Amino acid sequence: MKRFIIVAGILVAISLLWYISLYISKRNCDQLDHNLKLARLLGQLGMASYEVNRNNYSNATQWSTVFFNGVRDAANNTEDESVKQQLESVLARRDEITIDLAKSNPAVKEKLAQMYVNFYQIAMGRKIAERASIVSSGFRIGRKTLLHQENAA
Repeated sequence: MKRFIIVAGILVAISLLWYISLYISKRNCDQLDHNLKLARLLGQLGMASYEVNRNNYSNATQWSTVFFNGVRDAANNTEDESVKQQLESVLARRDEITIDLAKSNPAVKEKLAQMYVNFYQIAMGRKIAERASIVSSGFRIGRKTLLHQENAA
């Protein structure tokens, strides 16, 4: 009977570990999917800006429609409240941008360029911050190694 309880306990522990690993994998996949969607949106906004700088307001309007629809979907599907608020602030400018594109207003070029910069910070902000901390820690390690080598010489 003791052996059965031990075997059952081991099986429960293995099942629990398997479930936890699946949960973590799914969460990582969901985060990567969200990051990919934001990167695609960034590309769509870039295309709208590119087309408007070519004075092709019709194509820019099409790209901005695709972009804003995607931003709305991303805002509705994100669980990160700060990202959701940032995406909603981008959506708040939809009518303004759409009207300027419909009127072929040259001022929309600067608005789209600034929106691209702002959206880049939303889409890539966390990655840049993470990369910066890795690079700075690597620099510190490299500097210590360099100083150690200079002192040894």
